Amino acid sequence: MKKNSLDRLVGKYCKIVTKKPDEDKAHVVFGLITDIDHKAGFIAIESHQGSERLDIKTVEAIKPRLGEK
Repeated sequence: MKKNSLDRLVGKYCKIVTKKPDEDKAHVVFGLITDIDHKAGFIAIESHQGSERLDIKTVEAIKPRLGEK
C-alpha cells in the first residue's frame, strides 16, 4: 500500500480550510487529525466543538500548527 502524504498529518494539530462547491465562503477548522479514511473519503478531527468528519474532496488546504493537543 502506497503511503499518502496526508497520512503524515495523523496525530498533528492542524488548520483545515474546506469549501463546498455550492457555498461562497470557506470554513476553517482547527483540530487534531485522528484518522484518515481514504476509501470512504473522510478526515476525522477532534476539535473544541467535538469530533467531526470532513469530506476530503472539500478540503482546500491543510497546514500543521503548533498548538493544543
